Amino acid sequence: MTGGVGLDDPDEAERPWTSRMSIMPSGSGGGGMTAARLRALPVAFPFDPVVPLAFGISRSAAYRALAAGQLPITPLRLGRKLIVRRADLLAALGISDDEPIDGE
Repeated sequence: MTGGVGLDDPDEAERPWTSRMSIMPSGSGGGGMTAARLRALPVAFPFDPVVPLAFGISRSAAYRALAAGQLPITPLRLGRKLIVRRADLLAALGISDDEPIDGE
């Protein structure tokens, strides 16, 4: 492979680390989602990409944790889709659902 950047490229070691662009950007600039953004979710939503972002883990780590029974939520399976209830996700993260969306 010529002209590409390899792992042993000395310039690559000095570049600052940057995360890949997320599907749903968080307002904090870091991993995870804000409590206000989580409260603004619909009542039910697809597992991916929301749950991995909410827990601040990768998609593959979220699916592995789900398969191992290590996630504190149990999504509903509708065919091949995994659907998560907002109340379940908020409870698992210790976030109250009754706080106002704007008042964070």
